[in-house]
Amino acid sequence: MSDSGTLSYQWYSSTTSSNSGGAAISGATSASYAAPTLAAGTTYYYVVVTNTNSSATGSQTATATSNAAKLTVNAAVSSAPTGLTAIAGNGQVALTWNGISETVTYSVYKGTASGFYGLTPIATVSGTTYSYTVTGLTNGATYYFAVTTSNAGGSSNYSNEVSATPKAPTPGESSTTSETGFSGGETNTATIAAASGGTTRLNGATIEVPAGAMASNIQVTVDKVSDTSILPLDSALQLVSEVYEIKKDKDGEFSKPIVITLPFDKTKVDFGKSTIGIYWLNEQTHKWVSLDSLKVDEENGTVSGTVSHFTKFAVLASDKAKPVQPQTNEAEFADIKGHWSEENVRELVKLGAIKGYPDNTFKPNANITRAEFVTVIVNAFHLEEQDGKIFADTETHWAKSAITTAAAKGIIAGYSDNSFGPDELINREQMAAIIVRAAKLAATDLSVNSPDSVDISDWARKALATATAKGLINGYEDGTLKPKVNTTRAEAVAVILRALHAQP
Repeated sequence: MSDSGTLSYQWYSSTTSSNSGGAAISGATSASYAAPTLAAGTTYYYVVVTNTNSSATGSQTATATSNAAKLTVNAAVSSAPTGLTAIAGNGQVALTWNGISETVTYSVYKGTASGFYGLTPIATVSGTTYSYTVTGLTNGATYYFAVTTSNAGGSSNYSNEVSATPKAPTPGESSTTSETGFSGGETNTATIAAASGGTTRLNGATIEVPAGAMASNIQVTVDKVSDTSILPLDSALQLVSEVYEIKKDKDGEFSKPIVITLPFDKTKVDFGKSTIGIYWLNEQTHKWVSLDSLKVDEENGTVSGTVSHFTKFAVLASDKAKPVQPQTNEAEFADIKGHWSEENVRELVKLGAIKGYPDNTFKPNANITRAEFVTVIVNAFHLEEQDGKIFADTETHWAKSAITTAAAKGIIAGYSDNSFGPDELINREQMAAIIVRAAKLAATDLSVNSPDSVDISDWARKALATATAKGLINGYEDGTLKPKVNTTRAEAVAVILRALHAQP
């Protein structure tokens, strides 16, 4: 191009090896261009040069396009994990480590000599998992462990090395309590990334934090309370686990429910007579409060629940509630006058679907169990008693007939073939699934539109969408549905009445 006239430049970027069709780069109008190198990937760049000569005869501009220059930016390898710890048990070692952002997977390596692990990892876990239990080990043998991270840029160096020696428990000793392989004593600490969340197992407690539940990464610490005699305990509750104090290094509650799972001593529980759950200690009132969405695994001796904060947690057992003979005169209820549910309660009581309590109360703000809710459903919809499925945990239950009838009619399914959880509190998404089936409502094609729709279980999405579309279940003032929040008696009454009126 002639050097007569004035030269101007415009740089372009493209994802293909071509010097046409690219996107003009704003502000890139100099003879040279410094391409960004922060994001990994391949980009092609070219420049169009324009010569403008106002004194030329005929066309006063001419352009020329350079070849496309290829620039490949490789992803940076994530850092090696930190804080690797090992807890030796009976033929196994439980490993935990601090999470590293931008990690896709973690690889776990094992060796029988320090610094020698072999080329192949014994396990690979996702980038949101910060623990792994190595099983099948020989008691009395010492093992060495290290962990690496991997992402698009490759694999990191090894983490700090830990060693542990599995051993069989002696009589009276727990099989998963000894810890070795690191200096400075027991830390029981792990880091959870805010963007991805994650699951970690520390000191026997498993903590599941969903992505986006906190504003920044947190460091979680789990300690067992050594002296439980100083803690308050209601006479109606029995401690059947150790007490776990769970803390984090950032203040504030989680913006989404987290799941905590704790083990308990099955030998202390008579499942036919007792109900168990995870509770948190309210330090202000000195009362133990049950977590939401409780799930009990009787076979493995664990129980889980949801909560939005950390504090002290324990598994507690209580006697199963015995059915009472409620009074039915709604005019005598002392606690519904002026309550938003007053008219609904009076109407459903008149229908004979629900009753109050001997102390002349209805307890509209109390939670309702799965057995109680199903019983009201059977009464309200006048379902004839029918033989059918009997769950293992309802065979001797006071609500056996109602639960069996509802199961036979396809209104309930239970957690499994053997478990219904009759004494567990019912949450809003469970209520939606049952009420839609009971009212025989046609499923909607609409989706749930709420700020917390990601918290809805997949199995409950269609039912909750139908219940909200039909006006059976309303959201809260902030637009949320709170699908896993436990239902109150007043809310259950309102939803059942709406369903009765909405029947086809």
